[in-house]
Order: sequence, then C-alpha cells, then structure tokens
Amino acid sequence: MSGMEPLFAAKGLSVSLRERGRLLPVVFPADFAVKAGGCTGMIGESGCGKSVLCRAVLGLLAGGRWQVEGEAFLGGERIPLENDRGMDGFRGRRMSMIVQDPLSAFDPRMTIGAHFLEGIGRKGRKERYREAVSVLSRMALGDPEDVMRRYAFELSGGMLQRALIGLSLLGRPEFLIADEPTTALDCTVQEEILRLLSELRGDDGLSLLLISHDLSVISRMADTVYVMYAGRIVECGPMEEVRRFPLHPYTVGLFASRPAFSKERLSVMEGRPPVLGEFSGPGCAFAPRCPGAGEVCRLEVPPFESAGGGHLVRCGRKEAWGACGGGGGF
Repeated sequence: MSGMEPLFAAKGLSVSLRERGRLLPVVFPADFAVKAGGCTGMIGESGCGKSVLCRAVLGLLAGGRWQVEGEAFLGGERIPLENDRGMDGFRGRRMSMIVQDPLSAFDPRMTIGAHFLEGIGRKGRKERYREAVSVLSRMALGDPEDVMRRYAFELSGGMLQRALIGLSLLGRPEFLIADEPTTALDCTVQEEILRLLSELRGDDGLSLLLISHDLSVISRMADTVYVMYAGRIVECGPMEEVRRFPLHPYTVGLFASRPAFSKERLSVMEGRPPVLGEFSGPGCAFAPRCPGAGEVCRLEVPPFESAGGGHLVRCGRKEAWGACGGGGGF
C-alpha cells in the first residue's frame, strides 16, 4: 500500500464454515497488510467477516468446523496457520489479540494476578510478580497490586480492558490485533484505551490491526483502511484518501449513515446485508442494495481496480464510484 515492506501480510486468506456436509464461504480470498509500527483499520457491518478473519490469522478457528486457506506472513516469515503446534511460536509471542468482551477472556475462577503469573512463564515467582505489576502499572491502573488480587468480575470494563491489553503484551509481540476494543466502553474510557494503544505504537513500535464499526475511531487511529462487505474486501487505501473520497457505493453509504449531531435527516442504506450462505452466488453481493447497480453487477464479481495513490475499489461500474448516499467526510 505504501511502498514499505509490511510487517504483516495476508495473501489470498479465506475462511469457510463446514455446515451439514457443505462449505459455506465466510471470508472470500483477501489480501491485506499492516506496516511496521503502523495501524491498519478494518471496518464493515456486523457479520461481514472481520472478526472471523482475525481469528483465522491467529489460528483460533477449530479445524473440524472451519477451513482456512491462503497464507500469512510476519516479518517475512510464513505463519503456519494449518499447524496448531507450529502456531505456538507466533501466537501470544510475536502476535497477540485483544477482544471486544474482555470478561470472556478471563477465567472467573482465577485472579487477574494468576493470569499474569501463568502467562509470564519460566521465571521465579517474585520475578514474575514484579514483571506483572510493572506491566499493569504501564496500563495506567492506579493500584496494580490491588488489581492483581482481584477477579475479573470485580473490575470495571475499562480496568478490565487495560488489564487484557497488558496480558496480551506479556510476550512482547510485534503485532497486535484489537477486535472492537472500545465497543462496550463509555466515551471517556474509550479515549483512554485509544490513547494507550497509540502510546504502545509510539513507544514499542507495535503494529496494530484495528477492527471496529466506529468510523471515528478508525479515522483517528488508522493510516490504512480496508472496507469489508459480505465476506469481501470492497475498498482499501490510505485512511485519509478513503475518508475524503470513498468510491465503492457501500463505503459511501456506510460513511453517510454515520450518526451525527445534526438536524439533518440521517441517511440510511436500503435493504440488509446478506446472511451466511446468501452471498456465494454470482455477481456483487451489494448489488441488491445499490441504486447504481447494472446488469453486469448481478452476473460477475468485480475485480479490484486502482483509483490511483494506492486506493483500490471492487466495483465494476466506474460511473457509480462515489455514488449512493452522499460523500464521506466525518
């Protein structure tokens, strides 16, 4: 995207779900990348495949139910997505993840401290304890030793999310996936979490893949953005370029439907996104909702086309680029 060699790159990565003897495509072959020390954003409506794609990158999808194809690379080294044991050298060490519901990431029978001591590994208990307290202090938790003694349900959502970020950093990863890290938090705590993630990028050179449906969060944090719809990446490019000049009719409609403090009527995209199993047929999955769709849109899946400057769009009708529901800008 930028001419720089990315730290992380996925090539033709796809995910299918095994259901009653058939394979249902959830994510179609996707290429995406994250620059070293950069932040790549991924946006799209719920159910478009963002979170599934991220779990595939970390090898977190059960092999019996899911089929993952394609390749991913970290620092030029191939990630063994097909080998759970081989993933041990990457997952939790060189790459890690924070989830949108931090409570689900902690065992309710264990204290926060027990999670940290277990995660630090082969060191003496005192050394592990000091390291855990140090990490929690860095997460802006006022009394880290008190936090160590508590269970997950005793912490507020913001405290628990900071503790989870600290836990994900124990292996000193190069690459962090943040899946909706501010969804359940109030505005003040959201700001604290985003500031913390920005500091980690600046101080540690951490590379970040940020998944969110909050366009303002992506706009603020990301240098590159990928837009997903019905399991496909439909637009990508530099964040500022896509924000100012969205081209795919879905991206335009998504940006235009963002709530704002205004007396103007909120723009709404007609129809609904397809559910699993509905978007594996021919044509563009957005065609039923797109006012600019033509006959060709219902017959074939359009390839990516360049709009210049690293801005790519998957729309076969150039006359429809930028159409559907007003401009971007938020």
